[in-house]
Amino acid sequence: MKNEYREIQQPEKSGRIRRIVLRVLGGLLGLTVLAFAGLFILLTVTEYQPADIEPAEMSGAAAGVVREGDELTLFTWNIGYGALGDNADFFMDGGRGVITASKERVEQNIADVVREIEQIDPDIALLQEVDTRSRRSSYIDQAQAVSSAFAHMQSSFALNYKTAFVPIGLPAYGTINGGLLTLSAYGASEATRLALPSSYDWPISTVQLKRCQLVVRIPVQGTDRELVIVNEHPDAYTDEVHHAIQVDVIRRTVEDEIAAGNYVIAGGDWNHTFNSVDTSAYPLLPTTGWQAGTIDESEFPPACQFAMDSSHPTCRLLDHPLVNADGTPSDLPMQYYVIDGFMVSDNIRIISTETQDLGFKASDHNPVVMKVVLEQS
Repeated sequence: MKNEYREIQQPEKSGRIRRIVLRVLGGLLGLTVLAFAGLFILLTVTEYQPADIEPAEMSGAAAGVVREGDELTLFTWNIGYGALGDNADFFMDGGRGVITASKERVEQNIADVVREIEQIDPDIALLQEVDTRSRRSSYIDQAQAVSSAFAHMQSSFALNYKTAFVPIGLPAYGTINGGLLTLSAYGASEATRLALPSSYDWPISTVQLKRCQLVVRIPVQGTDRELVIVNEHPDAYTDEVHHAIQVDVIRRTVEDEIAAGNYVIAGGDWNHTFNSVDTSAYPLLPTTGWQAGTIDESEFPPACQFAMDSSHPTCRLLDHPLVNADGTPSDLPMQYYVIDGFMVSDNIRIISTETQDLGFKASDHNPVVMKVVLEQS
C-alpha cells in the first residue's frame, strides 16, 4: 500500500510543479507583452511630429556683413554625434557597436571638431549629427559646446532626430535628441526648418529620424538678394524610391531660391554621390553591406553647380574600427565613400573644394571645405 500511495502522490506533485512553472512563464510572457505595449504607447504619444515649416532655433549674434564680390569659406562636416571616431564600429553598418564611445571619448572628439573648425576658420559651417541630449553620446549638449566655442558666430539648430527611447541593440540605443547646426559669421535674418518626407510608417516612424533642411537666410548688403544656406542630411538606410522623394524636395528648394535670384549654397552629408564624381579609387569591397546611391545632376536646374572632392574619401563604413582596442591599426580592408559636398547656384564662382584628410579620428566623416566668390550682378 505504501508503494501504491507514493505512485499516486508523485504524479500529482509533478503535475502541480508543471502548472506552477507554466503559470510563472505565462506571467512573465504577459509582463513582457505589457511592457512592449506600454513602450509603443509611450513612443506613439511622444512621437516627434514637427510641422512642415517651422522656425529653427537661433542664438548668438554675428557682426559680419556679406557683399557681392566677397570671397567666402564654407565648411561641412558630419561629426557623427561625437561617438563615431576611428575606434568605432556600428551595428547599422554591419559592426557590433551600439553605444560606441565613452563620455571621455565623446568629449575628446568634440574638442577635435572645435579645433578643426578653428583652424579652417570658415565664414559658414554646416554640421550634421550634432546631439543635444542622447544616450549614445553620454547626454552631452554638443550644439551648445560647439556654438559657445564660436561666440562671434550666429548659431542655428534644427532637430532631425528626437525620440524617447530606441529599443534596439544591446545595450539599448535609448533616448536621442540631435540635428543640424549651422554657424555663420554673418548676421542671418531668418532660420527655418523645412521637413523632408518621412521614409517610415508607424510604428517604425516613432524611433526613426525626421529628416529636414535647415535654411538660413543672410541679407546681401546693397542688394535685394539673400545668401541662402541650406544644411542637408537626407536618409541613409532607406530605399532609393524614398531617397529620391527627399532629393526632389531639396531640388525644389534650390530651384525656387535660384528663381528668386538669390545666392544659394546647399551642403552637407547627402548619403549619395553626385554622378559627376569619380569614385574609382574607392571600389565596393565584397564584404560591403551599404552602398551609396547616386544623385543625377541633370535632374537639377542648369543653374546649379555640384562640388565634391574625391582626392580623399569623405566617409568610411563602420563595419569595423579603423583602430583596434589596443591602439594598433586594423588590418581589415576599409570601405570608403565620397558623399559630402555642396550644390551651388551659378551666380557663385567656386574657387576650390577640398576634403580634409583627418584620418577619421573624430568622426566617420572627413570635413569638406569650399571657397567661393559671390559674383556681382
